[in-house]
Formats: sequence, C-alpha cells, structure tokens
Amino acid sequence: MTTTDTRAQLMDAFSDQLSAVGYPGISLVGVARTAGIQKPSIYHHFPGGKEDLYTAVAIRFIDTSHARITDALATATTFEERLTALVRAAAEHAGTSISFEQRIYDALDLVSPATKERISHLYVEALLTPVVGLFTEAVQEGRVTGDPEFLMNAFLHLARAADLTSDDKAEQIVELFLNGARPHHARS
Repeated sequence: MTTTDTRAQLMDAFSDQLSAVGYPGISLVGVARTAGIQKPSIYHHFPGGKEDLYTAVAIRFIDTSHARITDALATATTFEERLTALVRAAAEHAGTSISFEQRIYDALDLVSPATKERISHLYVEALLTPVVGLFTEAVQEGRVTGDPEFLMNAFLHLARAADLTSDDKAEQIVELFLNGARPHHARS
C-alpha cells in the first residue's frame, strides 16, 4: 500500500467517523483499524494526529465542493441558469454532504485557533465568495435587490434543503427564491 493510499484510507475512515459521531467521538484507534494500520502509524501520515486528519478531511471537502460550485457557475450563462445549476450542485450531494458539512463546522470550536481560522477562511473563499460574487453582479445589474451576502446565505439554505425528485424542482426552487410563493396577482 502506498503512502497516498494509506492517507486516503485514513481520511475516508476519519470522514466516516466524523459523519457518524462528530469530532469529539472520533477514535483514532478505530480510524487506524478501519484503514488496516496500527494507531502509531497515523502520526507518520498526520503528525498532528486528530487535528491534522480533520484539517485534511475538511480541505478535501471544501475542494470537492468548490469544484462543484465552479462547474455549476461555468456551465450556465444566465443568472437564473446559474442559480439552477447551483441548486442541482447542492442537491447532488445533499444526503451526505449537508450533515458532513455541519460536522466540519461543529468541529471548528474544538480545534486550535489556527486550524479554525484556516478552515473558516478556505470555506468562505472557496464556497461562499463565488456565490456572493454572483449575487453582487445580479444586484449591480438590477436583477435582484438586497445585500449580496444575505441573498447568498438565504439562497444556499434553500438550495441545500431541496429534495430534487424531478428535473423541474431546481427551476421551481429558483422561481420561489426569486419571486416568492405568492401568486402574481397578489404581489405588491
């Protein structure tokens, strides 16, 4: 087994435990056992132990999510198409990544201030800033009104909560976000 394989297996085992029991419940003995190595070998791959594993797993999650967001924004041309692509990208992994994302967030108060700052900064820059940019542009063009950060936050919460059981659900979510739930004749 190569070093890269072992690192990936350790990260996968850590991710599984993080999802299942959260950061405080993670057992490095269990992580090592799942990866098929002895616990002291973890420190060869991750000298900082649990916190280094957390950092690697969080960065991998952020990188993967950033790629989905970047792809979603790059494949669409209009504002509405980009929002729809973001809904699909969020919903694509909603069953697993939303709770996992929450576990990563919850762990921030349990790691060192330096790790907390690093992961928080990477998360904001990779996952939130591109969507804030989309809303900033839309506000400047007069497509929507409001604070771009508030719009991003509200939109991502709605998108992540979506149950996309059919193709048109993404468009319905964008319609709901942009136009509300009131019928056209009742809007003021």
